Amino acid sequence: MEAIDENRTGDWAFLDHYITDDFVAHNALHPGVSMDREGIKQGAELFRFAAPESRHDIKMQVAEGDVVVSHIVGRGVHTGELLGIPPTNKEIETEGIVIHRVRDGQIVEYGAVTDVAGVLRQLGVLPGPPG
Repeated sequence: MEAIDENRTGDWAFLDHYITDDFVAHNALHPGVSMDREGIKQGAELFRFAAPESRHDIKMQVAEGDVVVSHIVGRGVHTGELLGIPPTNKEIETEGIVIHRVRDGQIVEYGAVTDVAGVLRQLGVLPGPPG
């Protein structure tokens, strides 16, 4: 996570060291990006542009065999377009569960569930929950 959080250049080639050539994502990191290693790079760049100073914290991580499951919290300030939403300069936070399958020290599969609706509420695009 630190390598992703610290990238200020938009050059994501270093991810090739961490992600296999035959990598597959089970859900896209961002709408419209491919479900392969290049898609992960594209999605990372879209988020870097939307919240360039964002940070991720791993709250819990469990590994068994070749599977690693992480509970991640991401925080940042929305200073660039995100999902077609112009910058709001609002602080945003999201939580998610990320599942990686690892082979020979590299990520070969990725799947995640994140609170996209919560981010949209924080940006004022969706109303808060009823009640």
